[in-house]
Amino acid sequence: MTTRRTTWGGAREGAGRPRSRAIASEPHKVRPALAARHPVHVITRVLPAAQPLRRRDTYRAIRRALETSLARSDFRIVRLTVHAARLELLVEADDKVALARGMQGFQVAAARRLNTALRRRGTVFPDRYRAAILATRSAVRAAVSPRISSAPRNTSAPRAATATGPLFAAAWPLTWLLRTALHGRIRPRPRRAGR
Repeated sequence: MTTRRTTWGGAREGAGRPRSRAIASEPHKVRPALAARHPVHVITRVLPAAQPLRRRDTYRAIRRALETSLARSDFRIVRLTVHAARLELLVEADDKVALARGMQGFQVAAARRLNTALRRRGTVFPDRYRAAILATRSAVRAAVSPRISSAPRNTSAPRAATATGPLFAAAWPLTWLLRTALHGRIRPRPRRAGR
């Protein structure tokens, strides 16, 4: 008995929905497990209607959203870099659930404040954020750019929206990888105000 071969169905070149954007969105797959000792490099894009992010009012809105997110105990944004069309974050979280909840809270707060600053309504972050777990020192060094903190103002270079004052202690990195990469050596965590 001969088997009949079908030529339809299955994976093939050019199949599926055509790409609607120049950059593909993050696939809806289960995110990998996250250990508390590993920091995460997160990139989240912003719609063109909410750009550019380096204006003074949008920058202040992002800083206020950063301050709101630092109230959590299981999620810390250690560094936030503002680019023209995206935000890059170095994040510490207890597990992948804390990462998801913390990022959701930050994005909601940032979207509300950005919409208020720009006098608009609607979506700000069009798709899922991209997250890369940093498990080695070389991965952390690649994610941490030393030129950000010394970039001159009013240029096309990215700006770092770091926490200052009483929030500086809340954003202090707890993982060994980030503490050695950001500060060059292990330093004690500063005390919060009022303690």
